Amino acid sequence: MNNFFIALKKWFLLGSLLCMLFIFFYFQLYRYLNFHTLKTYQSTIQQWTVHHYKLAVVLYLFIFIVLIACTIPCATLLTLIGGFLFGGIAVIYAVLGTALGGTVLFLAVRSAIGSHLKTRTNGWIKQFEQGFQQNAFNYLLMLRLMPIFPCWISNISAGALNVPLKTFMSATVIGIFPATFIYAMAGRGLDKLLITEQTPNLNLVFTPSIFFPLCGLAILSIFPVFYKRVKKQDQDR
Repeated sequence: MNNFFIALKKWFLLGSLLCMLFIFFYFQLYRYLNFHTLKTYQSTIQQWTVHHYKLAVVLYLFIFIVLIACTIPCATLLTLIGGFLFGGIAVIYAVLGTALGGTVLFLAVRSAIGSHLKTRTNGWIKQFEQGFQQNAFNYLLMLRLMPIFPCWISNISAGALNVPLKTFMSATVIGIFPATFIYAMAGRGLDKLLITEQTPNLNLVFTPSIFFPLCGLAILSIFPVFYKRVKKQDQDR
């Protein structure tokens, strides 16, 4: 019986997220997660946000956190909408929503899967886990900065490999800031696109002028790891 409650405690959070993910797709809630919905209710949403600003921020953060925790790929869309509704301050809201949502998923995976790997695995898996943990900040920062990696990959992998929470949070906040800033600023002009019935560019970070600098930052973030490895190999010779 004790083992049952221990297992229930470990899997409760991840199980809850999986249930919410099932509900999201079963009721086809993804149909409302687009710019068409925003355009249809644009004036209503804007007026409600103006008259209930604090509540709007809380609701925005709640939706952001839940969707990110459930691995729904919506950070770009929600960041653009945040810039549209709240202006430049949306950078902070979006970073907070992404970081907290990622942390919920991270903790859920670490509790259910990471704890199991920590006590049961050995051999190359254990070595990989230890190697990742030694340079976890650099690896996570690289994953966050590279636009080609969805945020849920970092959240799940960090949780499964038992990365310290402080390391996960710091790498997440720093790593997601550049792209979040770009999309939040782009979102401030979203009303003009909605009026002209144009579709915003969700792949803005893949334009060469943005993509290559982000890749450069990602390479710089991982460079110390390779430098230490090369230096250690030279010392062992």
